[in-house]
Amino acid sequence: MTSLTLRLTGDRNMFERASKALRAPRKLMRQIGILEMISAERRLEVLLAQKADGGVRSGKLKASITAGTQGRGGGDTIFSLSDESVEVGSNLPYAAIRQFGGTILPKKPGGALAIPLTDQLKRSGQSPTEFDLSFVPITGGASGNVFGLLVDKKNKKDGKGEPLYALAREVTQAGTPYLFISDDDLRVIQEELWPEFLGFS
Repeated sequence: MTSLTLRLTGDRNMFERASKALRAPRKLMRQIGILEMISAERRLEVLLAQKADGGVRSGKLKASITAGTQGRGGGDTIFSLSDESVEVGSNLPYAAIRQFGGTILPKKPGGALAIPLTDQLKRSGQSPTEFDLSFVPITGGASGNVFGLLVDKKNKKDGKGEPLYALAREVTQAGTPYLFISDDDLRVIQEELWPEFLGFS
């Protein structure tokens, strides 16, 4: 929980402006929400650049936490506003896994997750269906979670196709939080948004 203490000094008009502003706090809540969305978007860009693990495609997730000047976003954007609070985030199912961590499962029962094995595939987000691939089973192993490879039949390495994807039954991903109020966000709220809202700046 964060508390904010202000010392009010100034002329009568300043107090009148502040009193009027405090009767409509939704404007301040909107500005705080937009600030948090902008901060989350920047953090996500840094995190995904550092860890291109193929678990999340950045474009759709980034778009879902992008809000305009009025707090409006796309269909996956959460921007819930009231006089007392603002709630921001993403409705995408993997948004929470990116934030908190968790296990990613195939969309269909009995299906598999195709994990890209090259940096180019991780960046592009290309589907295995876009290639002419062959399945190579993997037997043994400690967990049996990764059970096969999808190899490119055209690019030969040591007489075999080049592995492009690993097939897994599930993928466990550690959380990399991107949606939170940082110390810098608090500074902006206290030193910029709050005085501007009250008409002190």
